[in-house]
Amino acid sequence: MIRDFIIIGGGIAGASASYFLKLKKYNITLFESECLGYGGSGAAGAFLNPKVGKSGELAQLTNSAIDFAIQLYLKDFPEYIHKSTLNHINDGQTIKVDGAVADAHEILKSFTKDIDINFSKVSEIKFDGEFWRVGDEIGKNLILTTGAYPQLIDELYLNIRPVWGERLDITTNRVLNESYHKDISVSQTVDGVVRVGATHFREVLQRDGLDRERLELLREAQSFVELPNSKIIKSYSGVRSASRDYFPIIGRVVDSRETVKRFPQLKNGRKYLAEDYIYYKNLYIFTGLGGYGFSLAPYLADRFVKNLTSGEMFSKNLEPHRFFSRWVKK
Repeated sequence: MIRDFIIIGGGIAGASASYFLKLKKYNITLFESECLGYGGSGAAGAFLNPKVGKSGELAQLTNSAIDFAIQLYLKDFPEYIHKSTLNHINDGQTIKVDGAVADAHEILKSFTKDIDINFSKVSEIKFDGEFWRVGDEIGKNLILTTGAYPQLIDELYLNIRPVWGERLDITTNRVLNESYHKDISVSQTVDGVVRVGATHFREVLQRDGLDRERLELLREAQSFVELPNSKIIKSYSGVRSASRDYFPIIGRVVDSRETVKRFPQLKNGRKYLAEDYIYYKNLYIFTGLGGYGFSLAPYLADRFVKNLTSGEMFSKNLEPHRFFSRWVKK
């Protein structure tokens, strides 16, 4: 069978893309080397915390995405989202806003419930001039959602920044009815458990978690939330992908060699329209979500699929070509 889409990577980006493509009746194969959420998505606290007191395009994008994600989860998977008041603490001031936390693994499983998943490691992708070939699968389109892990295409301008994240599940004698954020996030009590989440250790792709660091994370949470008799019952860690300009990366992939061959003056700083660049045929990338994967991914996947199927406008500020334009002049 020739698939409409092959997606590589079973984190929140790949799961979200699969979900919205399936809603449009496309047939899909999702490749995952280990298990759903094996990387940063599985270690996510899945906090849906809005950016408070911040303006600008990124804050607006994030907050719009959070609103979308909350409404989607409430409508389609209400048992896996938990709303609460968020206490956002900054410079000694506390601002109360609406927030939520989602059940990461359950959302991933729900998004991919009706998707064909191939649990095998992909080491090579091939394009035969008409179709993409991944293992024994053949697809018209290919979407790379491999996060911060090495990309399957040799394009140096796609310089994804790895960021190591950690989450603790703790018990405490206090039942929290609200959540908190002050550099790190502390959830309300859900099924007797409080989640503590943090994104740290930038530029780190792989590391071994230390008990000392987990205790430091717990102590940091205790410094602004009263958590009597708290105990770590489980910890999670994994690498998240971030971009150099902090915006997500989603869209077509520029073929740098063919583009420079056609427009050699690019190296001298001459500007060309992104529409004139040479792109790999039917190849897309979806990554760079940082610590906001469960907030950003559904919103972006929905719009990405609408762009593919109906031509609805998609933000060019999120497309990979922005990095090529900067890289080629260096």
